[in-house]
Amino acid sequence: MSAVGNSTDFTASFQTRFYSNAIRRSDVQNGVCEIDSDGISLRAGSQALDISLDDVRDLTVGSPPEKLSDDLDRVFGIKFTPGGNPRICFLEYDPEHADIFEYHLFAEIINGADGLVELAAQRGGQQTDADTERVEVAIEPERVVFERDAAPSKPIALGEIVNIKSGKRTIGESKRDAIKVDYMKSQTRITSYLSLIEPRLQHLFNRYLRTEYAELEAEIDATDVSEAETQLVIGYYTTQNLKQTMQALTDGNTSEFESIYEDALEHGLVTHPDDGVGLTQKGKMLANTELATVNT
Repeated sequence: MSAVGNSTDFTASFQTRFYSNAIRRSDVQNGVCEIDSDGISLRAGSQALDISLDDVRDLTVGSPPEKLSDDLDRVFGIKFTPGGNPRICFLEYDPEHADIFEYHLFAEIINGADGLVELAAQRGGQQTDADTERVEVAIEPERVVFERDAAPSKPIALGEIVNIKSGKRTIGESKRDAIKVDYMKSQTRITSYLSLIEPRLQHLFNRYLRTEYAELEAEIDATDVSEAETQLVIGYYTTQNLKQTMQALTDGNTSEFESIYEDALEHGLVTHPDDGVGLTQKGKMLANTELATVNT
């Protein structure tokens, strides 16, 4: 099996504030964070902390622990185990560098990982005779790809996912940590299971999918989407034909349809016509969620 999903090398350097129980000082410090494809380095005067990506056990974005709440409002959290010893680090949240913690670091750590999958174990709610397959996993922008031996790769777009659940499942010949992913393909609800060979990577993969899924959900929940926009998104998703969608939605009234499309564009559900008409991942998730509800 060929290696897949090697993400492009990246570097970043920025001023930040951070706390870690892996260094002597026990307060929040001002320093510099440097990140590349090997690890995360933090510097604050004579204090230094190097975190190898091989030691990272979890990456989170959210509220700081209570003892840091007076200093930090929102943080990037890192759990790591240098020499097998569990340690934590919290960096002040910086939206300019959120993509590093929400995508790039996950991709650097996970891409190329070996796993076992049962692809399309359920289709339309019905069990199938899906075999267990060995795959390599790649996190790519807006999708996850499963590369298989002597068979076409299988991608799942983030906007296609309608539910995620992790737990134990017998895959192959043993019970393993696994993640269940429900997603929509051709208006049919599909269920697949994935278990990465290395438990650390399984946990990080679960975290990545949950983070991306929750972020899209939150964006939709925070957006005042009209019924007309929802019907536009569903109509285009099911037909892939803009004229047909316009006819069904506005009886062919171009001005009315353009107004609805402009609202959907403003809400991040559709792409700009200059870039080619289509749905964003947010728009796809809205359509798939609605269709999954109807088809459940």
